[in-house]
Amino acid sequence: MSLKVSQLLDGQLSAKETQSALAELGTDPAQRDRYTVYALIGDALRGNPTPDDAYTHRILERLRREGTRIEPDFDPLRDTSSDA
Repeated sequence: MSLKVSQLLDGQLSAKETQSALAELGTDPAQRDRYTVYALIGDALRGNPTPDDAYTHRILERLRREGTRIEPDFDPLRDTSSDA
């Protein structure tokens, strides 16, 4: 189901598959939690605001500890609107 959760968040499921995945999320608390975590990780990596900005940094640190390669100076919360 974790692949389906990822595909659901990425909009890669057909309408029928989406209905099935949503039905499963409605009955499986563990999968609902996985959906929430995946959505928050995606938000953090895109630099979208999260309920707590420190949360974004905690997710990035956890990903680094797990071996995900993230540029050392990467800060998803940095304002890049003035970068040339």
